[in-house]
Amino acid sequence: MAGEYVGNDSALAQVAERAAAEHRAAEEQAFADKLAKRSPPDPVERAEIEKARKRTKARTPRIAMRVEDRGKAGSVVYPVHCDEEGHEYRLADVFGTRSLQFVYSMLKGLGTATEDHSLSLDLSPGSPDQLTLNAVLAVIDGVRPTDEVEAMLGAHMALANIALLDLFARMRAAVAGHRYEGDGIRRLEVLANLTNKFMRTYAMQFDFLARKRRKGEQTIKVKHVHVYAGGQAVVGNVNHGGGRGYRKIEHRGYERGEETPTAPAISDSPSMRSADQERETLPLASDEKGTLSIARRRSR
Repeated sequence: MAGEYVGNDSALAQVAERAAAEHRAAEEQAFADKLAKRSPPDPVERAEIEKARKRTKARTPRIAMRVEDRGKAGSVVYPVHCDEEGHEYRLADVFGTRSLQFVYSMLKGLGTATEDHSLSLDLSPGSPDQLTLNAVLAVIDGVRPTDEVEAMLGAHMALANIALLDLFARMRAAVAGHRYEGDGIRRLEVLANLTNKFMRTYAMQFDFLARKRRKGEQTIKVKHVHVYAGGQAVVGNVNHGGGRGYRKIEHRGYERGEETPTAPAISDSPSMRSADQERETLPLASDEKGTLSIARRRSR
């Protein structure tokens, strides 16, 4: 009797598995039919596609690598073509260095940082993620670093973006799956704070890269200049260096001529206010030599 039950359970399992496979095949076929029924792009979209195709082909192809999990031997990273030496030159150019030790150290660290831990739940080493690794390499290649420091900054910016996307996804899940009370609020606050910190970190990294490349110089561009009577203007590029008190003027295109200051005219009978409540104006007398004297003083 026990053998019959075991046989029946095995047959039922096979039937259920077969039904599930047929259901998945039907869903895939329905999706394929849906894709086949899509209409072609309209003329406007077709024109934009042609423009995008030309711009994309004009861009420099980004570097890409293959990643393979060899089990106990670990993951192996290798080029997509057979020219190993040429690929090393390409990697050195991408990372802005001549040191292959730096290149392979960065590849090792980026390979570990981009591993997929969705199945291991962070309890064991993750599986290699070729897509994410190549995305990070594309960012570094797009930064076009001139030295190792800029290469590290590009890598950090790419990894910060990956962390940001993951935090945004977790925060949206927290908003949808938790009530706004107790642990739900605390979880949302933690995720929001982490997201904000990573956004600020990314902005600081970008700003540091920009400041490093302009070497501390600050350029101020003035598009509209209003010059009024008695004023002066400098037309041209004005660069301020990194040190305090340093200013470089490249071109002084316009400067008004110096005007001799003239004293304001003094009337023959100037006046001043008295100290009484009515605040009357008091006349001022002048002698022939032009000196002024107060005609009436304040009573003590």
